[in-house]
Amino acid sequence: MKKILLLIALTTMAFVQRADAQSLDALMRSITALFATDGEEQLAQQKETYPTAEKLKGRWIYDSLAIDYKGDSSVAALAVSTLESQLPTVAAKFELVAGRDNIMINDDGSMIITTGQTKNSAYCSNYDPKTGSATLMFKLKDQNISIRATVIDVNGKIKLMFNANELMDLIAKNYSKFDEMTTLQMAKGVIDSYPGIRVGTVLKR
Repeated sequence: MKKILLLIALTTMAFVQRADAQSLDALMRSITALFATDGEEQLAQQKETYPTAEKLKGRWIYDSLAIDYKGDSSVAALAVSTLESQLPTVAAKFELVAGRDNIMINDDGSMIITTGQTKNSAYCSNYDPKTGSATLMFKLKDQNISIRATVIDVNGKIKLMFNANELMDLIAKNYSKFDEMTTLQMAKGVIDSYPGIRVGTVLKR
């Protein structure tokens, strides 16, 4: 699952308009930048709080990838814990750099996602500060794509989390190398077996 996180870094929804493979690879990196986890164990079991729309505005710096589980299966919790330990490796593989990559959220909901020298665009709409839910939209290969996300306030940082099943579907449909990556296949197996897994990124000021 880890790799999927990165590929999807995925949430950020990169929307580069280049050649096929390059476009998708960039999308995967961007997306990854959007998700991440802060490394806190069993965060999903804690009561979540959500930032105000006003607090979300401005620049957020990529801190780490994240994965958590909202469910009661001890087997799933163990699997997620194992995957979590691999996140730094995944981030390195996709060249995500903490303190460098960032997301700029403007007043109108438009977003600029920067990973290294690459900049991508996205749009955030329908944010509900009572539940942390939002819709992220971007363009990929002339298609308008949207995915639901949850924004969580964590000790001054935010976690941008996505439903793992939805993310895997998005990646499977748009990432050319999906069938070649055994890690993604393993991740898909875990995700399909245990609903409630989320992946994303941790961002800080």
